[in-house]
Amino acid sequence: MAAPSTEGTAKMHDFCLTIPYGALLMLGGLIGFLAKGSVPSLVAGSGSGLFLILMAVFSLKAWKTGNRGASTPYTVASAFMAAGLTAMMTKRYMASGALFPPGVFAVLSGIMLLFYIYNLAAGGNPLPKKAD
Repeated sequence: MAAPSTEGTAKMHDFCLTIPYGALLMLGGLIGFLAKGSVPSLVAGSGSGLFLILMAVFSLKAWKTGNRGASTPYTVASAFMAAGLTAMMTKRYMASGALFPPGVFAVLSGIMLLFYIYNLAAGGNPLPKKAD
């Protein structure tokens, strides 16, 4: 039996990149807290990272159902988080001029936002392959 077509879907699942992206945000927030005692870094960085990891886990579970579009709400939520982080980190970068962490996370979040837009515009996650 042939594998399901990926026509009308993205080439990569949203959760494949969201999990490491969320983990980097969590790690960045933790490092900011440990290095400078920054509670906002811990709350914003680790909190947003945890939110994204949860969205990825829910998206993965929804994708496993095989229902086309079941992951869409989680991809949209991740896109909104990435948009907010892009704006917030760009503002911090413009104010401080510091490349790390705000500059790096602004660019990373912007790239992730573009990925989420691509995923949604392409039709969402590829459907799971059916066992023969």
